Amino acid sequence: MEQIRPFPPTDLIDQAEEEEAMRMAPAPGLKEWVVKNFLTIGGQLHNPDHDHIAELLHDDETFLVFAWASSACMAKKRMVLGQCEKVMFNQGGWKKARQEQQMRDWFGAVPVYLITIDASYCENSNDLEFCRLIEHELYHIGVERDEDGEIQYSDHTGLPKHYLAGHDVEVFFGETKRWGADESVKRLLEIAKNAPFVSETNIAACCGTCVIN
Repeated sequence: MEQIRPFPPTDLIDQAEEEEAMRMAPAPGLKEWVVKNFLTIGGQLHNPDHDHIAELLHDDETFLVFAWASSACMAKKRMVLGQCEKVMFNQGGWKKARQEQQMRDWFGAVPVYLITIDASYCENSNDLEFCRLIEHELYHIGVERDEDGEIQYSDHTGLPKHYLAGHDVEVFFGETKRWGADESVKRLLEIAKNAPFVSETNIAACCGTCVIN
């Protein structure tokens, strides 16, 4: 089977090791693969939960962009393998101009969202781990909904209202052990009882690195 899952550029990791520093680079091939498989109806990993992202990308192709980082970073004493951020510049003057220029040089414009992925992790991860990491970051681009669960649209643009979403379940293991599961954890447990929607066959079809017997 043809290998079509995107892998990070090896020279990015090699150069980072030589310089003993973290290197970063735009990842247009990764974005193309994500759009084809996650954000396109009929794609092997298509998820309607992300249809608002597809609609916003259709209006502006720089709404979401991707980048590789040569290695993971640490945040709150935890290793970060992927990060979705809403692009904002808190500085002014030349600092802001320099950051905006980097975005334009990499992506042609300043994006709304940037997803950065650890290249060294993806170089060695299996297809399931890779796909799960990508989807996790996509879920951080949330869409506002009304009381009936319907998507809310901007009166100004006519496009879905979006925001940087937190995790559905944020709880400590020890907290649950001592006090029991709250409603969000109970819901997660119910979901976990069911078989996953995405099968190994679907993953193999879009990654090309799985061997399905």
